Amino acid sequence: MYEEKNVAGTPLTFRRVFESLNRLGNHSLFGFDGERIIPLESRTRLVFIDVGFGFSDKLSSSKLLQVPLKELADAIGDNFRQHLSEAFLFTYYDPSITSKKAVIDFTSQFENTAVCIQQKTREELRRKYWVSTEELGELICMLYFREKGYIVQRPLHTYGREGDGQPGVDDVIAWKSPVLRELKEFGFVNTGCHISELACLRWLGKISSSSIDFDVADTAEALLIEVEPSLERAISTSSSTGISQLLRASKAHIAKNLFISFPCVGENLDEVLTQIRSIATDEAGVGKVLLHDSGIYFEHSNAFPDDNVSLLIQEYENNLKRMLLKNFYFDEIVRMIEELNLDTKSKGFDEVWIDFCGNVAEIPINYLLQRISRLIE
Repeated sequence: MYEEKNVAGTPLTFRRVFESLNRLGNHSLFGFDGERIIPLESRTRLVFIDVGFGFSDKLSSSKLLQVPLKELADAIGDNFRQHLSEAFLFTYYDPSITSKKAVIDFTSQFENTAVCIQQKTREELRRKYWVSTEELGELICMLYFREKGYIVQRPLHTYGREGDGQPGVDDVIAWKSPVLRELKEFGFVNTGCHISELACLRWLGKISSSSIDFDVADTAEALLIEVEPSLERAISTSSSTGISQLLRASKAHIAKNLFISFPCVGENLDEVLTQIRSIATDEAGVGKVLLHDSGIYFEHSNAFPDDNVSLLIQEYENNLKRMLLKNFYFDEIVRMIEELNLDTKSKGFDEVWIDFCGNVAEIPINYLLQRISRLIE
């Protein structure tokens, strides 16, 4: 049937994957126009920004902490107004099953649409479209675990390296701690959030309390997700790819659950799962977030040792505070320095700023949230 569909000249798209996400989000994340996907609200679009789909490079996650606040706010506002009705098309290209002409003919029908082609490599169809190998999987996993009540982001480190400069797990981390309850109580988070949302609260505003899910466990946990562009890379016997990377990262004892994610478009899902289990035994037990043409297939992970999770959460909470600080102008930072009794005597600006940033671990998150809340109200 898959062969017949492509002979007819209609490549498969990932609409059903986004429909699966939309059901998780109570149909609030996306609108659909045929195969086109339209993010419905700003917080969802910020996840697109982080992955790099369709917005100014100035707004990438790596730049969020480098852009002066006023410039950031203006750039976000301008960019979102410009792309307010922009739609996305995510389709699949594998030269072994679909011709390049079929993909070009199919995508040329869509006007005012940002076209992303999911490929196993970056060598084909590069010039005309956005090309994803792992980016689409990262986007889906971030949105999926965000709707499951986690704070999602790119990891602060690469976990499970074989050595310096060697690959490890650095695609997506999802974590939670009691700080999530505080974020919800102030109206800044609904179920979960992407970390970049917390740098833009002054612009995003608060969430209606009627829509916030306050059911939060007062525990700390972390999940690691490795994204690959294909089944072959996911289950490769190479120690530098896929499940092997996850199992090596598990030795750090920071993540309770580990997940592998990749597209399996046009594949028999049962056969894919059988292949995974043939190299990842029940004892290994990694979870799965698979992007199938019928939607998202999710299978939970076994529990892995995570006795070092408290150290990881402390680091990620300190990073979260730095993101919250992006909501303040300079004069507001000065007042905080005074309130926190930071020693500024006989020190230059750079010294004071370094001391302030170095003491971020000592600043209560609640203190920052209270001040942001006053700025918004």
